[in-house]
Amino acid sequence: MFLRRLAALFRRRRLEDDLDAELRSHLEMTVELNLGKGMTAADARREALRSFGGVEQTKEIYREQRGLPMIETVMQDFRFGFRMLRRSPGFSLLAILCLTLGIGANAAVFQLD
Repeated sequence: MFLRRLAALFRRRRLEDDLDAELRSHLEMTVELNLGKGMTAADARREALRSFGGVEQTKEIYREQRGLPMIETVMQDFRFGFRMLRRSPGFSLLAILCLTLGIGANAAVFQLD
């Protein structure tokens, strides 16, 4: 179970495509049932969407159950951080330099004890 969830982190695109195909299939089957009941095409689709519920909400529920939320959140934070570093390289360089000097000075002070 854990390995399957871990593998889902790296197969996100394929899993999303599979989920879209499955939800589309369910909606099409419901539309066909509604057409068999004598509804018009537009009414059948609208009724199928209404009875199915929110498609995006269903996707979100599946996504939450599929992976490891904590690891996914950390990965999103890293991606966002690197994107911000790339966007403003001058500020990034200055921040890294300040952190380096601060950590180095701190290590030197505690080395004297």
